[in-house]
Amino acid sequence: MTPAACKSCLTATLTAALIAGSWTSTMAADRSASAERDIAFVHAFGVPPDGSWDSLFSDKNTIDPVKYSASKPEGKPFKSAQYALSSTTVGNSIWYGSAASVWCYWPYISMKMPLSLMNYETPHHGCQLTPPLGQRPTAQIYVTNVITGTTTHVGPNTVGNGGQFWHDSQNGVVQRSFIDSLLTMPGYTYRGAGTLGNLTFFAGSNEYPVADIKSQWLDLLSPEQRAIELKKFPQEYDFEQDGNVGYNRIFVFDNIKMEYLGYAEFFFDTVRRFKSVTHPDGSEALYWFGGPDQSGTQNGNSLNAMLRWVGTPEKPLSGGMFNNGFDIVSDRQFEKYGVVGDFLAFSEAGKQYFVSSSWYNINGEPAAILVSSAVPQHGYSAKTPAEFQPIMRYSDYDPDPAGALGAKFAASAFYGDYLYFGSYHQGTSGAYDKIMHRYCEEARIERLCNLLDYDSQDTEAHREFMMKTWRAASIFRIKTGDLLATNVPVKEKVELLYGKEQDWVFEPVRSPMSDRYDNYQFVLKDNNLSQKPLFGDEGFGHQGMVYTFTLVAHDDKLFLGSWNATAGLFDMFEHTDFNVWNHRAIHFMDILIPASPFGQTRIRENNPAHFLYQSVINDSATQGYDLEEAKKGWLMVFEDTESPATVLRTGFGNPCNNGVRNYAKVNGQLYLGTTSWCNVGENSGLEYYKYVDAADQ
Repeated sequence: MTPAACKSCLTATLTAALIAGSWTSTMAADRSASAERDIAFVHAFGVPPDGSWDSLFSDKNTIDPVKYSASKPEGKPFKSAQYALSSTTVGNSIWYGSAASVWCYWPYISMKMPLSLMNYETPHHGCQLTPPLGQRPTAQIYVTNVITGTTTHVGPNTVGNGGQFWHDSQNGVVQRSFIDSLLTMPGYTYRGAGTLGNLTFFAGSNEYPVADIKSQWLDLLSPEQRAIELKKFPQEYDFEQDGNVGYNRIFVFDNIKMEYLGYAEFFFDTVRRFKSVTHPDGSEALYWFGGPDQSGTQNGNSLNAMLRWVGTPEKPLSGGMFNNGFDIVSDRQFEKYGVVGDFLAFSEAGKQYFVSSSWYNINGEPAAILVSSAVPQHGYSAKTPAEFQPIMRYSDYDPDPAGALGAKFAASAFYGDYLYFGSYHQGTSGAYDKIMHRYCEEARIERLCNLLDYDSQDTEAHREFMMKTWRAASIFRIKTGDLLATNVPVKEKVELLYGKEQDWVFEPVRSPMSDRYDNYQFVLKDNNLSQKPLFGDEGFGHQGMVYTFTLVAHDDKLFLGSWNATAGLFDMFEHTDFNVWNHRAIHFMDILIPASPFGQTRIRENNPAHFLYQSVINDSATQGYDLEEAKKGWLMVFEDTESPATVLRTGFGNPCNNGVRNYAKVNGQLYLGTTSWCNVGENSGLEYYKYVDAADQ
């Protein structure tokens, strides 16, 4: 069955070699064939094109999401919506927000791909970090009715007050200069979404220089308004610092009238999960999190907070401590943690609590799993805020004391008697950067600092540093009954399911009689839990699986969607000569400028992205996957709490799918939203797949 055929109807089973040709699954050796049950999905829908593609730097490329959501592109479909980054459900519909052309900046931001090499074209992907005027893609919001199959692009002609939304979605609190506008992504990435009653909220994230926020906005406010706005920042925040801080707009829609109602603004580096929670007294509230992050070019020192919507259906953007409909409902101690990646409500001994997975805070705590104080009868408020305590820190597991500070905890879900949770490692933005900061920028180990020059004589040393600081996703669980046992040692209550029994640790070295570090070595050490993983290796044996993207329990199973950070590298490195300007030029003010005449050669030399790509290929000989599977997104399925997960390695039959980013449940049916490294062609762009219950097969 071809990928195109799979998109109309895909059936994936645990004996799937008979179904999709490239579909393979693995089973634990002790699981009998009689215990196997089918796991089936059908293609539900995909994102419409938002552009028409001709070729790299062509003046015929057209980006027009309003036009192409309703008409066929003149050339190849261009779908910049590569992530189902956020979603929420309303009746029979899934509202989802995208991230635009993620694969164009991930290798540069998180695999140290030299910036001069990031303009290229392949049969499946077009990356223009410096595109001709009007060709820079933007993230979008869509609504798909899963019963009728109709998709609505949220824009000026499709929702009430849509023209105002379109304006608000393209602008920020400060105006970028002409040059800055040419070099930065316009609009917002929609990182979070939630619904309460007739109101649907989307968090759009962007970033601006701290100095511009001060000079073009804060300094222009009245003293009274300034006092309110400063609550959105950490105390004594340095507005003179260089670098960027995140800027967010919380867009609000009436989902019954299909009308845009306006926005509230905040200055978190990123915004994460929105969830509606029913309190002990039966009332409902919408909670969400914003906090520090360095997944873009932010400094990573914004405020960290849990917020609650306190507006009314009639005036959703009024009231609260900011007079925009929201209150901070976490205590000041919460500010030392990183932004929350996921959170769940649970009950224990007749009381309700939140359990949350946090990322690292560069000025505070490492990534942690946190449990809240008991939820008050009416929910958390500014007067009775949540207090959080750590259940586990990522440093309780990873033996590298510096590298562990660059990890994040991500998705979580209750399954059986356990809370399952996993880690996220944003490539070289994690341990690589944290170790480099401590021992190059601060301790000045020159041998280490030399790696940043990318000289050919340092290639093998750079390869060692890259791969021995690299981490893939690890999976853990804890008994639900132990979530409140914060005084019990971590190794006595947390169980390692997938990970490393031993891992490489960076050790600085002093020469004899020296008073400073002047060299380094890597040493293999046991993990800090002193545990052998119960089921297998980190990343499920694939070093590109760096993110516990999605965890959701359904049909007595636990579905775990990961993200393959290496998927697009295969395409990139296998098509270096597809366009004569690949990895060789930038486009600036309608002028094509040769920037790296030897780009096709340099892309394979001292390049951390290539080190990772080659390592994944080498691992295929021993880790049980083939090279076609190495390029795709993997879905892991636990069918009980005693057995390892079944690993489905096909990306639902579409070779462009490299992860499962989101889930939605509509009328009791489970839908999984993907990520795609492709943005050119019919198979490109995010998709949703519907799980088919065994009774319906």
